[in-house]
Amino acid sequence: MPSPFALTRAHFSLRSAMVALPILAALVLAPGAVGQAPATPPVVASAERSVSDWSDAVWDAAKSGDLNGLEATLKQVPQAHAKSAAAAIRSMLDARAKHLEVGNTDRNAKRDEALVKLHTELEKGNTSKALLAAVEVQTLSDDWSAVLNLPEMQTLVDKAEAGAIAAIEAKDWMVAQEYFFRLRMLFDETGDAARARRYDTQLDSVNQRIGLLASYAPIALYEMRKHYAERFEADKPFPPYNEAFADDWKEILDGVSKGMLTSALTTAANEHISSGGWSPLIQGGLDRLLALAKAEELQVNFPGLADAGKSQPLIDAIVKQQALVTAIPPEQIGRPQYNQSLREILKANKIGPELPDSIIYREFGDGAINELSDRFEDEYSQIIWPDQLRRFQQMVQGDFVGVGVQIRHDDKREIMIVSPLEGSPASRAGVKAEDRIVGVNGESTVGWSLNKAVDNITGPEGSAVTLSLRREGIAEPIDVKLGRESIKIRSVNGWWKTGLDETGAPLWEWFADKDNGIGYVRLTSFNDDSFRDFLDAISAMRAERSLNGLVLDLRFNPGGLLKSAVEFSNLFVENGTVVSGQDKSGNTVWRLDAEPSRAVLRDLPVVVLVNQGSASASEIVSGALKAHNAAVVLGERSFGKGSVQTVHGCGDQANDAQLKLTTQYYVLPPGVGETEGRLVHKRPGSTDWGVLPDLVVKMTPDQIAKSIELRSAADVLEEMRGTDGKSTPRPKADELLTSGIDAQLEFAMLILEARALKEAEQIASARQPVGAHQ
Repeated sequence: MPSPFALTRAHFSLRSAMVALPILAALVLAPGAVGQAPATPPVVASAERSVSDWSDAVWDAAKSGDLNGLEATLKQVPQAHAKSAAAAIRSMLDARAKHLEVGNTDRNAKRDEALVKLHTELEKGNTSKALLAAVEVQTLSDDWSAVLNLPEMQTLVDKAEAGAIAAIEAKDWMVAQEYFFRLRMLFDETGDAARARRYDTQLDSVNQRIGLLASYAPIALYEMRKHYAERFEADKPFPPYNEAFADDWKEILDGVSKGMLTSALTTAANEHISSGGWSPLIQGGLDRLLALAKAEELQVNFPGLADAGKSQPLIDAIVKQQALVTAIPPEQIGRPQYNQSLREILKANKIGPELPDSIIYREFGDGAINELSDRFEDEYSQIIWPDQLRRFQQMVQGDFVGVGVQIRHDDKREIMIVSPLEGSPASRAGVKAEDRIVGVNGESTVGWSLNKAVDNITGPEGSAVTLSLRREGIAEPIDVKLGRESIKIRSVNGWWKTGLDETGAPLWEWFADKDNGIGYVRLTSFNDDSFRDFLDAISAMRAERSLNGLVLDLRFNPGGLLKSAVEFSNLFVENGTVVSGQDKSGNTVWRLDAEPSRAVLRDLPVVVLVNQGSASASEIVSGALKAHNAAVVLGERSFGKGSVQTVHGCGDQANDAQLKLTTQYYVLPPGVGETEGRLVHKRPGSTDWGVLPDLVVKMTPDQIAKSIELRSAADVLEEMRGTDGKSTPRPKADELLTSGIDAQLEFAMLILEARALKEAEQIASARQPVGAHQ
């Protein structure tokens, strides 16, 4: 379940990102740039040649990651016949310098404020708020490791560790979760990998306990959350418990069988990338069952756990099997040990607490697969049980038939619309975010699971469904009749949305700077339609004017289809390997090469933006373009998700289920001067992962939060905005640049403007009278 606290590292840095702080500076770094002398700009004879050479020098410095040379060259904008274009670059340089100056001042001031707050909260004995301040201090510092050596930091870490252990002993799981979460945050990526891993293991143990409550005793979790809120969030109202969902746990276990478990774990033991075999799976399964047997909070639905005389036989059987498995060398552990462990546990359960067999199967399976995450940092393998299958299939397929709403349960467990998808039947009919669906085709939704809601709202294309919506400020529910359509998940976005066509598809202005031919495409995923939609965007730009440069924004793009990633890469890469696959033995099992005829954009200047939210397919594209020197990659190190999951059936005759299992790693091609490719995936203990940009530009928490907020608001058309008088005017996308809140985009545009000046100068020079001089 998600963490209950409101502020995490996600609010403080890009590996996390986003607190509301004042505008702060971007830190601009480059690999190997420290200590390098600024590049000397070339001396040239004529104005035209000077512009051409200057533009080439800027681009070469950017592609090589020579930050010092790039900064020095950018400051020496030559005189040009293209006076307005050159003047615009000088203005951008001045604006960027001011943004950095103001940002650095604010950044230092905020760090000092956070340090004072840390001292204050420590003196008050408020460990929770002190941890929050500590994360803020660290995030606003240049050296995260050095911050941990401050005396107050060491005092806080000791207090938080002791507090977390005490919380576990008191079964105060929410506090333990909070402390371990923030402790791990403080030590993550600081060089003390062992300590960060220890906190991560402790956090995982606590999360497992909370997960058991969320699945099988929601009333117990509710009471725990309420108690937490009363202590730490007393000023916020806490919703009442909805009894209609007390039996949700039955759906979780419906259809789960021993055959599913055995099939899934056999495949995992034989084919997982770790080559770990059965040993970690059995140990992880037993650990989870022990946590289950000791979770007396579950007695509300499993009364046998309330009686120590009944629960103890199960606990003893699990501990005995743990000892037996531990005594056997891992390479000798196989399916017989799994069969024996499961057989003995089921036997002890029958004479003990008499839990449903299905909960034994499901928790053993989830614990087994979770062990792959703990040991091998594989967070992507998963057993897809029958109750999860429909949503998983919809996610994989991308497009679906429905009315175009995203839904979730709110705190009262009512079905709430998160947002209507733009251009969808729901959006066109006026359905709004935060509407509650209280009825579907006249039937009340009280007590409905999300699966049941999805099943009833979706249906055959062309058919109709009526939603009864409760909206704040309106006394009676609103009935809205909607036609079901094929809903397209759009992933290709431009600079400024100008409207919608007759099908509800967005219309875009693709140029961030039309005068100089600089395009902008923000890609949010790689799905079946992404490549074709991107080519359409390129065609639309070139139909208007020449395209002199492109920003390809892959920030916060979690990935998608391998096929799509290779197609994108091949547009810019003419020859060589785009990406290859490596099996558990380290062998190359497949390789995908570029085809020269498909590299239709190989000469287009491109800056690719990445951050820690760029994963998987995003890393293939950015990594391939960097390796082949086909683009400038700018931003922060990407996420490091370079593993391949294959889907295996593990259902039985009655119900379907699937196993999503990591079986291979992606390998990026070697870059300039390299002889071997690079693994993208972040593995235990690794210091090299993901895609490291040519130019590292760090954005502060405030920049990240405000740039996301502005981009989201700018993408909402005026006619789609609220009519209650509370909505603010639609901001302009240009404010991302003029305000300085998107430092990565600002630097990318500056580099491309410098590159485009060469083209502008050629055009302007051609218009000069023969013999004319500047």
